[in-house]
Amino acid sequence: MASTETTSRSAELYQRACRSLATGVSSSLRRFVTETPLYIDHADGAHFYDVDGNCRADYTLGWGPLIVGSNHAGINAAVAKQLTKGYTYGCQHVAEIELAELIVESVPGVEQVIFSNTGTEAIQSAIRIARAHTGRDKILKFEGHYHGWLNNVLVSYRPKSEDTTLAQPTCGGQPASEYADTLVLPWNDIDALKDLFALRGDEIACVLTEPILANSGSCMPKPGYLEALVELCREHGAVSIFDEVITGFRIALGGAREYFGVEPDLSVYGKALAGGFTMSAVGGRAEMFEVLRDQRTIHSGTYNGTTFNIIAAIETIRELRKPGTYERMNAHGQAIAEALTSAAADVGLDVVVSGVGSVFSVHFGVKQAPRDYRDTTRSDMQTYTRFRAAMLDNGVQLLPDARWYIGTQHDEAVLEHVINAIESSMKDTVRCS
Repeated sequence: MASTETTSRSAELYQRACRSLATGVSSSLRRFVTETPLYIDHADGAHFYDVDGNCRADYTLGWGPLIVGSNHAGINAAVAKQLTKGYTYGCQHVAEIELAELIVESVPGVEQVIFSNTGTEAIQSAIRIARAHTGRDKILKFEGHYHGWLNNVLVSYRPKSEDTTLAQPTCGGQPASEYADTLVLPWNDIDALKDLFALRGDEIACVLTEPILANSGSCMPKPGYLEALVELCREHGAVSIFDEVITGFRIALGGAREYFGVEPDLSVYGKALAGGFTMSAVGGRAEMFEVLRDQRTIHSGTYNGTTFNIIAAIETIRELRKPGTYERMNAHGQAIAEALTSAAADVGLDVVVSGVGSVFSVHFGVKQAPRDYRDTTRSDMQTYTRFRAAMLDNGVQLLPDARWYIGTQHDEAVLEHVINAIESSMKDTVRCS
């Protein structure tokens, strides 16, 4: 990673943090992102500035939320104005209506929404709604798909067994009783889905899927797969749920519904929705929320609809609605993908890129893009880790799982920087092997 001379202040802070903060970090995944966990002093646009004075182009976007960049003037002004009016009310306010209307207007097939704070929360709300709607208990998810850290869905995220239908806990502290109603299948296999529905269709409340497997290699769905999944759910009375915590408002204004032209019963949004503020939502047909109106189930939370989050989301969507926004992000991502494969070929490395322009993953040591989780395990992560270390030394900050995020603030100057860094880092990667 970056040399100790350039991260000495971060190292001091990490040692200090370990004395009072249980693991020294606030999310387990951050602990090993770099050899020394980096401490950020401030961020602006597409750049992070750490406590040692290093400036790096940011392609992590805070693990996805910072789609309009850091220190966004419109969000800053709107939130600053709200600061003079109050923090959280525990009551209703006009902005929550405005945001709901904006989402309904922007996303195909979404007639109504509910608000939460995190993707993990929103996923649980969608599952509860599906269970109340169907009167069934079983939920179906797929290998390698991440739907939050709660025990009923943190299943077969990084499976070790060769059995692709075995529901496996992901970490310690997950009693089997808490995922006893969770079924698992390999993704992108429509025949496996048909077979399961034929056997247990009357038990399944919902099928939960990432429309693009962004959490595990940015695998794309096979042509017709998402359409068939939604149709099978309708045939068997189950609820189809797209986990769009990553893809929502990122791959298109209308997310996967717009990008693929498929409308599930429910979709879950987070990350890019509020431009870095803590905000999530569930959207779908009005019929799906009847279970809340007639009180068959509940959706609650002290911080649901908090003013700052709602206002940040409104400003984020307004920015994303500007003409040409997604075209520019996709072109930027495509240029990087081409630079990656070209620079790798120049030094004799096999590299493929999977995903779309605004969120994609890089795979070393393979010749074809992966189509499911098992495929992603063939990627050479050791070589990628060397490449990522070289990129950090060349002033570009990347995620450890080879996922890249593109935002509106990634301009031509940043693109020139990153392409030069890619070419240099590929050469460094080969020299260090």
